[in-house]
Amino acid sequence: MQFEIIKKTPLYSVFSEVGKRVFLPQGIFYWSDRAKNEAELIGTIGAAYAHENDFIDGASSEWVPCYLEGIKEYFKNLTINDLVPYPSIPGISNLREIWKAWIIEKSLITQNNHQRELKKLEEYITLPIVTSGVTNGIFLACSLFLNPKEYIITPNKRWGNYDNIVEKYLGARIKPFEFFKDQKFNLESFSTVIDEVAKVQNKIIIILNFPNNPTGYVPSKEEAQNIVELLVTKQKSLNIPIVVLVDDAYEPYIYTEDGMDKSIFYNLQLLDEDIIPVKLDGATKELLLYGARIGFLTIGLKSSWTKNEGEFNLLKKEIDNILSGFDRIIISNSNHFYQALMIKLFKEQGIKSILEMRNKVHLLLKKRYELMVSELKKINNQDISMDPSSGGFFIFLNLNPNKFKANDFTEFLLRNYKVGVIPIEKPQENVNGIRIAFCSIDLDNIREFVKRIDEALKRF
Repeated sequence: MQFEIIKKTPLYSVFSEVGKRVFLPQGIFYWSDRAKNEAELIGTIGAAYAHENDFIDGASSEWVPCYLEGIKEYFKNLTINDLVPYPSIPGISNLREIWKAWIIEKSLITQNNHQRELKKLEEYITLPIVTSGVTNGIFLACSLFLNPKEYIITPNKRWGNYDNIVEKYLGARIKPFEFFKDQKFNLESFSTVIDEVAKVQNKIIIILNFPNNPTGYVPSKEEAQNIVELLVTKQKSLNIPIVVLVDDAYEPYIYTEDGMDKSIFYNLQLLDEDIIPVKLDGATKELLLYGARIGFLTIGLKSSWTKNEGEFNLLKKEIDNILSGFDRIIISNSNHFYQALMIKLFKEQGIKSILEMRNKVHLLLKKRYELMVSELKKINNQDISMDPSSGGFFIFLNLNPNKFKANDFTEFLLRNYKVGVIPIEKPQENVNGIRIAFCSIDLDNIREFVKRIDEALKRF
């Protein structure tokens, strides 16, 4: 593949040197897929196949991948072909189509209210590529866009694994902005940091995570619009591409009426400017399949990048090849069993049923969230403050660094009060506090949980 189309787009200009090098060559999976469709005798893929009755007494004569007989007892509703073979590198095509439809469903855009926006969403996003969890999607996206020493912009309160991926592994750098000002998104700090990065590189890479880990923060609809308008203003004035990695791991879990009701990915994807959103989501939290390690990476494209429909379709193929190349290098492919399980879940249960089942968990978490916030607000202590929170799995409690070091307080809390939380202590970024995962605390235990924190604060 020559990548003639993508090289003409702003998307290619923001790729890292690795992103410009990686592609999916015509290797084992290419020739294997062709052989399935074109060959009579196949000797391509490195997986053992046989007639089932050749190695299982009393079985059928079907040509299947060889397996241990006992495994079927654990997966009675799936066939061996759903469990054992290698899946396609970018994911089972059926699942990719299902997840794209799921993304469109989550947009809340329908034919009835916004036909133009719906068409733009359906046509101008890539077919999601399957990754090994959202973490792998974040790693792939950062590898695609960041060279060593280049900056990615994040809030100062962020998931710690961003630092591991960006700085420790890729050798790139995080440029943090102060997340909050007066209990709202700090547009001023965000704007300043964008300008600072624009002075040293010809692209802006940002990662945003709403609901946020560790704070649970979700922008209000007004705040979300302000963020989008700021990005539009910056892109026009700086005249360089802006890539926004949207970490949607906790996307469905919003508990207040004023919080934005869908991912900021959709606001960004509908823009005409070269603001390129990359959606990172998956089964982990959305379908409560933590160990499945099935995530998705989807890129929002712009109609202005190509001259006609033919070029645009070729652009999609080129992007798919590059992303598949990353998958091949990093993980080869994702778990076949859970991809097959998800296909069955969507086809046999349907979106409506899935939402009804998940809503039970959503309501359970909302009750915990509301009680946790209510109880924490009762603590009368000037040395603590709670960050704005309206979704996700977490609440963040700031501690006065002159009185409490987060790590020391967490140790004291655990040893003396048998309460476990996660400390986050980054003096250089003005962060010192504890992350409370209310998602894993029973409703009946929340008052006692907060009571012990209160007592520990008094005694520390």
